[in-house]
Amino acid sequence: MADATLSTGQRSSQRRPQPGLNPLRPCGFPATIRRVDVVLGLSVCGGAARWTRLRRLGVSERALRAALAAGIVEPVGRGGYALPGTDPALVAALRVNGVASHADAARLHGLALWRPIDGIDVTVPPGSRPTEAGVRVHRAHVAADEIDVQLPMTGLLRTVLDCGRSLPMADAVVILDSAVHGGRVKLTTLRKAAESARGHGAVALRRAVAQVDALADSPLESSLRLLLVLIDANLQSQVKIPRVGLVDFVLDGWLVIEADGFEHHSNRADYRRDRERGNQLAVLGYTLLRFTYEDIKGRPRWVLDQVRLALKRGPKAGDQG
Repeated sequence: MADATLSTGQRSSQRRPQPGLNPLRPCGFPATIRRVDVVLGLSVCGGAARWTRLRRLGVSERALRAALAAGIVEPVGRGGYALPGTDPALVAALRVNGVASHADAARLHGLALWRPIDGIDVTVPPGSRPTEAGVRVHRAHVAADEIDVQLPMTGLLRTVLDCGRSLPMADAVVILDSAVHGGRVKLTTLRKAAESARGHGAVALRRAVAQVDALADSPLESSLRLLLVLIDANLQSQVKIPRVGLVDFVLDGWLVIEADGFEHHSNRADYRRDRERGNQLAVLGYTLLRFTYEDIKGRPRWVLDQVRLALKRGPKAGDQG
């Protein structure tokens, strides 16, 4: 069970290095290493770490004091330290004695997002009442093996499950698709975790996981698919058509739907290749509809109307489906 609040409190600082509370798991270096440079120690932890972690890495208190005095390192909260320019989510996590989580952890893990999420997400232990401006605080237990081995954030599986529990469907599915498509999380693992989930957001998580498609190649495709499943038609994704190649979606065997991302038409060659694909689809008897990011995000009802009108009209004569 977890709850979340967006705090507007004031930030606090700590001048002298002190042991942090509830230290995270050590970074990738063995504890036997000594006299590690402060900047190096912080860098392998994403730029922010608690004193307990730095000490395990071999950073001396004397070196840390010197780095603080030189302005190379900044004190963060109680027993935390960061390099200037470190990701705000990691700094906020140290400041409130928690871990970056949810959409911020997904971003830090390199997963795709459908849109920027306002505020910073941090998870703290139940009963903790931190105050930090612009931080959305989630109160939940995070086991040691659910914390990333380097950065102060939730691990990959815990991150995507948290997103599935708390984010709107489109945002959650884009993140889940990204994790599964890249092979970093197995779909079977995701389904098993969702099925056993209990408490706040468990139902939302199961609904999101039910929509995951490992074939989804981009956030745009994931979001378009969530619209197309609302239509009463046989939907196939990533379909290979002879002399055309892969297309994003095919409905009822003849209506091809493409998510039209700008990055796929960034030069003349791509543009020309795209026109050739469209012409070949027409020759083969398929109908092609293309939708842009602005269409899918800004006018989803219009997208659905266009698809339904095309389906109502029916396939062309000589359709291959």
